[in-house]
Amino acid sequence: MRMYKPFTALIAALGLTLLTACGTSYGDLCASAVQCQGGNDADVNACVAVAKGTEREAAAYDCSDAYFKRLDCIEKTSTCSKTHFDDNCNSESDALRACENAASGHK
Repeated sequence: MRMYKPFTALIAALGLTLLTACGTSYGDLCASAVQCQGGNDADVNACVAVAKGTEREAAAYDCSDAYFKRLDCIEKTSTCSKTHFDDNCNSESDALRACENAASGHK
């Protein structure tokens, strides 16, 4: 479970089997993250499960647009540096977080 945690942090305000969004499957994205960080198929499956849950959470807050913008950014900007799977999507993360916070009544 700890193997995909850095990737989960990248999508903490967001979310990710093999449904597609913007051309890349969640499974492919999670596999790339786990390959970067080290792990196995169980880590990929756990990453996909967490991602799908965060996608449903965004939808529940009516923040799917912000979610998919974040996902698109991750797909376009993610890189592997040593064992860190990183992206350059801070503004998309902030927008999603703000959407979910506004929908939940949090500041």
